[in-house]
Amino acid sequence: MALSLALPCLVFLYLAIAQPSSLWVINFCVAFDQFGYGFGFTAYMLYMMYFSDGEFKTSHYSLCTAFMAMSMMLPGMVAGYLQEWLGYTGFFWMVAVCCLATIGVTLLVKVDPEYGKRTGQHK
Repeated sequence: MALSLALPCLVFLYLAIAQPSSLWVINFCVAFDQFGYGFGFTAYMLYMMYFSDGEFKTSHYSLCTAFMAMSMMLPGMVAGYLQEWLGYTGFFWMVAVCCLATIGVTLLVKVDPEYGKRTGQHK
């Protein structure tokens, strides 16, 4: 699921390099990005729920979502300046390299294999 967040970055790198004029290609790339982001973001939300498990679930979950929002807001504040400085292709190369951090951090995460499984019989 971490790859579904990282691979769409390569799609935008392709769009920046190739600059296709076909709406079919562009639409496919954007759809791939939206699907990947949605799928990967679901994993991120579930991990935040797992991380927040304990006595103060709601407080911990709200702090997690605040850090999540900040992690999107801060890069967004400088993205335009970076793109103007690096150009589209350079910007998306930088984004692709940053996506490696997503994969690296995910390799360090340990989740209890029993988390989320039902216990007992439910009909």
